[in-house]
Amino acid sequence: MEFKGSQIDIVQYSAEYREQLEAFELEERQMIYSSLPVQVLEEGLMDHNRRPCVVLNKEDKVVGFFVLHQYYQHEGYETPINAVYVRSLSINSKYQGHGYGTEIMMNIPVFVQRVFPDFEDLFLVVDAENQAAWNLYERAGFLHLATNPEGPIGKERLYYLDLSGQYVSKLRLIRQNNKILLDKDGENVGHIMLAIQKNIARISEFTPADDEIRESALRQLATFVRKYYPEVDRLQVETDEAEPYLNGNFVQVDPADPRHLIKLIKY
Repeated sequence: MEFKGSQIDIVQYSAEYREQLEAFELEERQMIYSSLPVQVLEEGLMDHNRRPCVVLNKEDKVVGFFVLHQYYQHEGYETPINAVYVRSLSINSKYQGHGYGTEIMMNIPVFVQRVFPDFEDLFLVVDAENQAAWNLYERAGFLHLATNPEGPIGKERLYYLDLSGQYVSKLRLIRQNNKILLDKDGENVGHIMLAIQKNIARISEFTPADDEIRESALRQLATFVRKYYPEVDRLQVETDEAEPYLNGNFVQVDPADPRHLIKLIKY
């Protein structure tokens, strides 16, 4: 089983990659958040519910590694039994800074569907201090579901992706002043208008082409705003159609005013 992308190929582990995995490097600070592949490989090979996976660049160099774990239950969260978790995801420090991490996360859902075609729920857990990682997951369309303040090494965040939905993996948010263009495969498929007022970004217009693009844009919007508007700590919208926003983790501020929704974007 494999996936071939523009910069990377994702394949299930085989012995031909062991030598490169043994030479896999992580910076010391990154080892706080992830394990070296050799530290989890044998356990993955012994458990038929785990699938160690290798990420190669187009020169067949191992640039990344992760484990897909079916039926896994992470301590502190109640998630469906028939779920797949992405675990021990890491990028070889020798190959960081080339966009491999982004392409991996954009295409992991497609790869998971090929490996586990009968599963619909994809999860991953990330340490809350590792903001670079969870920004990447949000850009890739994963939804922040919950935060556990007492994870194994501290505060951690649970992310989710619905594999049964129509996954819009190639959607990009492009800044044009306070207008955000929605670009899919080079085609404009809508836009978002923001009105910035101190620490609040108010959504004044939102015109996605369809529901799937709307959902993907909302999942990426928090990370986008954190990057370009560092003073903003919440998104706000007034709408008669609350449901699509609620799916994007917006909440009603006042039950008496159901049109007014907010989403906190800093934790």
